[in-house]
Amino acid sequence: MNLSSAAQAITRNAKMAGGCEGLFLIAIFPVQICTGPNSQVNIIDTTVIAVTFGSLAASFINAAFATGGVYVTLLVSVWVLPISSAIPLQSAFAAGSLAARIYFFWQHIKWSLVAAFVLGCLFGVYFGIQTFATVSESTISFLLGITLLILIWAPSWKHGMPIKHPFFFVGVVHSYLGALFGVGGVLQPIILRTDLIKLQIVGTLSACMITLDVMKVTGYVSLGFSYFDYIPHIVGATLAGFLGTWIGKRVTHRISEQAFRRVFKILVSLVALRLIYLGWTTA
Repeated sequence: MNLSSAAQAITRNAKMAGGCEGLFLIAIFPVQICTGPNSQVNIIDTTVIAVTFGSLAASFINAAFATGGVYVTLLVSVWVLPISSAIPLQSAFAAGSLAARIYFFWQHIKWSLVAAFVLGCLFGVYFGIQTFATVSESTISFLLGITLLILIWAPSWKHGMPIKHPFFFVGVVHSYLGALFGVGGVLQPIILRTDLIKLQIVGTLSACMITLDVMKVTGYVSLGFSYFDYIPHIVGATLAGFLGTWIGKRVTHRISEQAFRRVFKILVSLVALRLIYLGWTTA
């Protein structure tokens, strides 16, 4: 049966079931349009659309401003999905964008730094996943809100690392926070203070993050989390990631970074306060 015949068969079944005149598949989003007594346009899963547009915005921000996109993906996810699902999904949502950057910047990756970071992640992810499994959703919501406020409003640390080889310890702390809250917030500001050039930072950061994400996914799966239940979300986020990057690179010089950061901090703060409120009232 070809696609047209299949669509006609589905439409006939839909009419028999409830008076629906058409059933369309728009990209990966199933949309059913009905004109019967209870006429409505019913988007089967609006969370897929929200996550896709969130990932589009996140990748646009990463391409235009170098950082900040991770917060957008996290904020949209925790807004439309349970925190117990949103946090494990952050790794899957970022995978496509990270893989593309590794491909294009492979020759610039500083592998010695990646190795030290990954070694630390082995410890951080293990303890982070264990904490995630034992802490209630309301507690995670409350602590995530506080963590976001700290990461957004804390002053920049302008001094060098007090130890000679810091990235093992950076891996431990960043991966622990990332496994527990979905965002680490430690590696990015520290790697920007190294002597790596921009191309090396992009490639090295991507290699560190995608390796960490593989560890996190393995840990969440070991707890019983099923990524197969969110295939449409993951596909949508991946496709949107490539599109957002393409757009962001073309408008990066047309947007005031200062104005963006001011509005961005306010939006993140509002969502953080909402998470704190939900965590406090549902405890």
